Order: sequence, then structure tokens, then C-alpha cells
Amino acid sequence: MRASDADREVVRSVLTDAFADGRLTREEHEERVSTLLAARTLGELPGLVDDLVVVDPAAAGTESNPDQTLSFREQGAAAYRKELQEAIATFLMVSLITWGIWLFTSAPDGHPWPIYPMLFLVVNLVGTGVRREAIVQREVNRLEKKAAKKAAKKAAQAEIESTPEVGGPILGPPTTQPEKDRRDDLF
Repeated sequence: MRASDADREVVRSVLTDAFADGRLTREEHEERVSTLLAARTLGELPGLVDDLVVVDPAAAGTESNPDQTLSFREQGAAAYRKELQEAIATFLMVSLITWGIWLFTSAPDGHPWPIYPMLFLVVNLVGTGVRREAIVQREVNRLEKKAAKKAAKKAAQAEIESTPEVGGPILGPPTTQPEKDRRDDLF
């Protein structure tokens, strides 16, 4: 059977997710995508993704170790998906509201002005899609900094706890007896 564009798009999204998650290098991703674009039958597609296990982040954390957190790269990919979903939701909500206002106020007579806000939101939506790797990397950097701060704080706390207390309590400066009292002690 011949492969359709929709079939190729499904495989391409799996390859792109694998690249974003760090399971494929850039070269491997480019090679597989070029092979994908040249594929004509459905039989050629599974070989491109057979070695890529689709990981469900919720299941990955609970199977082997419930306390195990997702890797920084996976958390970055999740942050990208969240940002993309927010961009889509914003586009849809603003579009629906502006078209609703237009329909109830000036639909038959007026110019379809809701097109203009939609254009700006489409630019934002496309920009979010194009900046996938930058968004993932930004989240990875944020998480690495957070982990480094936490590790430094933990190391400092451990050092403080392991340092033995030296000497006794700190007292004020030594006091001297007044001159008269010293003479009395001599005689």
C-alpha cells in the first residue's frame, strides 16, 4: 500500500519528538527524515521508528522508581508542549471571541476585522512551533541552574554540619581590675 502524507506526518512527529528528547542525533534525524520523504509504501515507514520506544512520561516515572523524576530534556519537551498548547488555546479563544463580536455587531455590512488579530496570533503560534529546540534548551538550562543551586546549598549545609565546634564560648574582652584594687592585693 502506498503511504499517504498523513502517514508520513505521524512518523515525522515521532522522529522529531525523539530528536527533541535526545534519543536521536541531528544527523540521524535528518537522515531518517530524508528517507521518510522518499518512502513510497507503508512497509518502509516502520523501519524508521522501530528502535525508538515511545515513552509515556507518566509511566516512566512510576514503573521502575516512583521517586524518579523525568530527565531535564524530557521536562524541557513537556514545557514546550505546554507552551504550544497555550499558544493554540490563545489563538482559538481570541479568534472565537472576535468572530463572535463581529457576527453580532457588523457581520453583513462590515469588513471582517477579526482577521487582523488572528494574523498576529498565527505568527505567535508558528513562532512557538519553530522555536521548539530553543524552548526545550531554555527549560533544560533553568532546571540545571536550579539543580546546581540545590546541590550547592546541600553541600554547604553538609559542610556546616561536619565542621566541629572549636573552643569554648566567646567571652567579652578581659577585664582589668582598677588600680586601687590591685594595690590592695599586693599588700
